[in-house]
Amino acid sequence: MIRSRAAAAALAAACAGCSLLDPYDMLGRQLGTIPPPPTEVVPSPPPATLGREARLRAFDFVWRTIDERYRDPAFNGVDWKAVGGRYRPLALAAPDDGRFWDALDRMTGELGDSHTRVESPEEVELREHRESISLGIAFAPVEGRLAVTYVAPDSDAWWAGVRPGMIVAAIEGKPAGQAYEELLARAPRSSTPRARRFAALHRLVFGPVGSRVAFAFERADASRIDVSLERRKVPRVRKETSRVLPSGYGYLQFSEWTVGLTLRALRGLEELQGTPGLIIDLRNNPGGSVDAVNWMLDRFFTHRTELGRATTRSGKPVTVLFGLVDVVRLHREVPGDPDAYRGPVVVLVNAGTASGSELFAGSLQAVGRAKVVGETSCGCLEAFLGYARIPGGGALAYSEVGFTLANGKRIEGVGVVPDVPVPVTLEDLRTSRDRALEEAQALLATMRRPAS
Repeated sequence: MIRSRAAAAALAAACAGCSLLDPYDMLGRQLGTIPPPPTEVVPSPPPATLGREARLRAFDFVWRTIDERYRDPAFNGVDWKAVGGRYRPLALAAPDDGRFWDALDRMTGELGDSHTRVESPEEVELREHRESISLGIAFAPVEGRLAVTYVAPDSDAWWAGVRPGMIVAAIEGKPAGQAYEELLARAPRSSTPRARRFAALHRLVFGPVGSRVAFAFERADASRIDVSLERRKVPRVRKETSRVLPSGYGYLQFSEWTVGLTLRALRGLEELQGTPGLIIDLRNNPGGSVDAVNWMLDRFFTHRTELGRATTRSGKPVTVLFGLVDVVRLHREVPGDPDAYRGPVVVLVNAGTASGSELFAGSLQAVGRAKVVGETSCGCLEAFLGYARIPGGGALAYSEVGFTLANGKRIEGVGVVPDVPVPVTLEDLRTSRDRALEEAQALLATMRRPAS
């Protein structure tokens, strides 16, 4: 755990270029002070259209950074030099900036790692303003068909009559199955098919604000509706819920592992201390801070407990400030808390449960502290230490830390496999039935309190 973030940040700002002080340049990345490659200058502000020289600088920065710093020096079995040789002419010949950044993203996708990616300047701006582009719906394969899984309240889709459980019949005039396969074909490789599906759907949703996508939806009675949905900029809402369910069990849900939201969740956990069992709902929680995950993990063990190992390219811990500040320790453990929650725990997961959420659920499952219910998670568990600014205005994330659980298993490329699988069905979507939550409560009734 970082012992003094403020002191580290202040000293890093004074010595941002010192490789001995901060060999991973993690603090510099957090402060937005990533140095450009030697003898090269980062354009500021980035030009609206990148010329050939600017594209060369951006491409070389991405390729070289991964070559020198990626977690696995074998690049997951990929010939990284050959990948660079193949994508360099494609990127330079891209007809516009959007497709140039897309080529860089597809190049990093060759590593088959969902955490390693390139964001365009537009995506960077959205992330930094905690915004996203939305069509007001979400959909996924369910029972072999593309089905609506969520409709945003008060969205155009909702007022047009679109509801969860409807089948997506057509996208932009093409049969939905064909359109979906085309999206998958254009999406970069990723950690798992589930992660690649999210990347494919991102390509459909992301686009100029105000542009539209035409859909045809099929109701349960086989009637159809045609809807044109507008791409809109929406805020990313942070959400935390803690309550006692009518069954008497505690329920805790939060949307991401940011420091502030996790502190709120920890306060919610305190209020649920007296419940006979606890459900932690991490469905569609994409992860966040490893520190925040560790804070929460510690609240479920009364004594020191080993939870696995972290791996780095060098085989050494990640430190800054001449080793005075620990960023990533190779040996993962929690000290334990005498006031920890002692009741049985069930964690809910689905394909949208990723990264830090998988680390939390998998760590508890591996040592027998919790059961997992739902659908297999994303399988996207690596860690990066901050975004690197790419010349031209984009950003690069690349995996620098891997994780192995206490039982020797890895989640990356596999996912957290539920103890009780509960697939989503069309009928459940149409009737708003949360069968996974029902199964979690039934499972708690059979579980014993862990030994203190």
